Amino acid sequence: SSIASYVSSLEVLNSSNYNKWKERIGITFGCMDLDYALIHEAPSLPSGDSTEAQKAFYDKWERSNRMSLMIIKNSITNDIRGAIPNSDNAQNYMEVVAEQFHGTS
Repeated sequence: SSIASYVSSLEVLNSSNYNKWKERIGITFGCMDLDYALIHEAPSLPSGDSTEAQKAFYDKWERSNRMSLMIIKNSITNDIRGAIPNSDNAQNYMEVVAEQFHGTS
């Protein structure tokens, strides 16, 4: 399936559906092979001494992170998104979202 069909099927996070939203985000990112940045810590920026494998890891992580952030932010209501500090790291952003909803279903 296309990215657009996965994204359009995501339920928008509101004040009462965090657990369901998080589960759907996880499934969607897994199916789209975009969960890389949520599973792996951010790598260092490659340098001239970096191996091809290190550069490939960074490129895969960076794409996953960028796409994940766009999709996550697009699937949160403006009111909630406005209460969450911006981040350029999808893993950190998801942790802050989780803190906002700790204990809700």
